[in-house]
Amino acid sequence: KSSECLGGVIGVGGSGGTSLLSSPFASLPIGGVFDISTTEVADYIVGGVMACESSRFDAVIENKVPLVLSVGALDMVSFGAKDTIPLKFQQRNIYEHNKQVSLMRTTVDENRKFADFIANKLKNSSSMICVCLTEKCVSALDAPGKPFYDPEASGTLLQSCIFKVKPYPHHINDLEFANALVDAFLEINEKTSKDSTQQQVASPESVEQFHEDNVSNASSIATIVYTPSEFPEARRAKTLEKTQLILQQLKHQIRKGIPIIGAGAWTGISAKFEEAGGVDLIVLYNSGRFRMAGRGSLAGLLPFSDANAVVLDMANEVLPVVKKVPVLAGVCATGLFRRMDYFLKQVESTGFSGLQNFPTVGLFDGNFRLNLEETGMGYSLEVEMIQKAHKMGLFTTPYAFNQYEAIEMAKVGADIIVAHMGLTTTGSIGAKTSVSLKESVVHVQAIADAAHRINPGVIVLCHGGPISGPKEAAFVLKRTKGVHGFYGASSMERLPVEQAITNTVKQYKSISIH
Repeated sequence: KSSECLGGVIGVGGSGGTSLLSSPFASLPIGGVFDISTTEVADYIVGGVMACESSRFDAVIENKVPLVLSVGALDMVSFGAKDTIPLKFQQRNIYEHNKQVSLMRTTVDENRKFADFIANKLKNSSSMICVCLTEKCVSALDAPGKPFYDPEASGTLLQSCIFKVKPYPHHINDLEFANALVDAFLEINEKTSKDSTQQQVASPESVEQFHEDNVSNASSIATIVYTPSEFPEARRAKTLEKTQLILQQLKHQIRKGIPIIGAGAWTGISAKFEEAGGVDLIVLYNSGRFRMAGRGSLAGLLPFSDANAVVLDMANEVLPVVKKVPVLAGVCATGLFRRMDYFLKQVESTGFSGLQNFPTVGLFDGNFRLNLEETGMGYSLEVEMIQKAHKMGLFTTPYAFNQYEAIEMAKVGADIIVAHMGLTTTGSIGAKTSVSLKESVVHVQAIADAAHRINPGVIVLCHGGPISGPKEAAFVLKRTKGVHGFYGASSMERLPVEQAITNTVKQYKSISIH
């Protein structure tokens, strides 16, 4: 009898593949797992951008699925562009794979930690497991004459592993080793098949029931129906689960009459206390760095830095201090030196729950905007990015500046559409010109109506322009229909800081010493 076999690929694929064994996908008929490239363990322990979670391997072990395991690419830790590598690693052996991906050679001590992590996971398992290790090298870069060739470091994996293993005198990319992996799988699969008559295997009917149950559970949340086939680019089951959970929570909140509030953050302390205040979503923008440096938000649209690299750097400060609130990345879709398919996977692996289109060409108008559109750097790239992110299962909250853009974003599956009224006014570095608050009501309503014509269940929030505080947000929300909350950037991070520091200093200065 044949059974379905799951093969995890390098990086996020290993974690994403084996997570299919977890709820809500546990009923899928998977009879075995090839887990050959476990490089994300190196990223998890050392601090790379393609890290797994502490629960790596747990799903296979808990579900007692036959496993053939190896240690492919544990000689490297993955980072983004070379200038994004943390300073503490700058003097290490770095290999620039391309402009977006840099790799760092792991050390003897680090390899010992990798072996301990894997061994501690597997030593108490009661499932059929075969660990196949190469006696030569563990990646294409780990070979004589290659930049990561280090027999001592790679040998540590074999020497330190306390779990029963099968060593083979091959390179990990050799055909002979691939055949050995298949033979090992067939061997353990044959052993488990003897007891197959006593085990219940998921049938086509049970898979269909799984689909029906999930649709039923989501039926109370209008238009939220998720099945894996709708997200062909999704690599992590947990990403889909997280997005569905976020939407369910937000829809529940809307039904209770509570507005959805999103906030921009640049510093860890901003994000920490936005969460403490009960914010629903946090977004990291490159413009936040300029705002907190006393500059205007439009600096984020000018060539002062790599916007996407800045956001990845911000993640190191913000993500560790945010415990429950989803954190989204502001991603520049028109970045000329990013392969967006790969960069979105990096965003996902870094720990972001989703993304927003910022910096955005929507803030440009006139001839300059027209020229951007004519030269292939227009808003359509932002629509394409949101579509790709949606197919990956990521949570998407794009800015739309008019009805047409709202329609385009709704068509590609945006979860939230944010009606953008322009640069935020008020404050020391806010804009001085914008539409009026009453005009904003009209514009926001038009964007909401356009989005709802495509997807009646899409969430719509307002943002920017004269909507610069709680009173202004309440003014708009009370005068619109189908608008569910407010997204604040300057109004959440810059303006409160300006006011608090100014007033506190004034109070100190009012103290009399006579």
